[in-house]
Amino acid sequence: MDDAERRIIQQDCEALSVAYARAIDFRDYDEIANLFVEEGILDAGVRLEGKTAITASLKRRPDELRSRHVLTNIFTNVINRDEANGISYLTLYRHVGPESTRSEPIKFDGPFGIGHYQDLFVRVGDGWRFKSRVLHMAFQRGDAKAVSGKDN
Repeated sequence: MDDAERRIIQQDCEALSVAYARAIDFRDYDEIANLFVEEGILDAGVRLEGKTAITASLKRRPDELRSRHVLTNIFTNVINRDEANGISYLTLYRHVGPESTRSEPIKFDGPFGIGHYQDLFVRVGDGWRFKSRVLHMAFQRGDAKAVSGKDN
């Protein structure tokens, strides 16, 4: 594999991470499931296996939850033409309350938590997908409830 092919794979995998953040923040849960292989794993405190379980759990997120997943330091290690792994740092902002359903900004005291996603990527017929995405929290606001798969 040459450098150009490696860069394309890195860009495709990084785009998955960004697509996940956008989809979860704007409640496009069917799109999130489409970012995973059929038997994919999402573990954000609760291990979810398979697209159906991922979608069902995310759809139980409260309507009054507003979140923003800010990703930085996205790194993708290309293993071969069909496999890669990666890490992306997460700064998570979230609020649960009736204000979340309105368009005005919400006052807050800083991030809900900071951590990183550890990802396994695989190539499928029409592009790259998550084989697994696991969240590891490093810091969490003192008044924050535990992070779980249905809340992230």
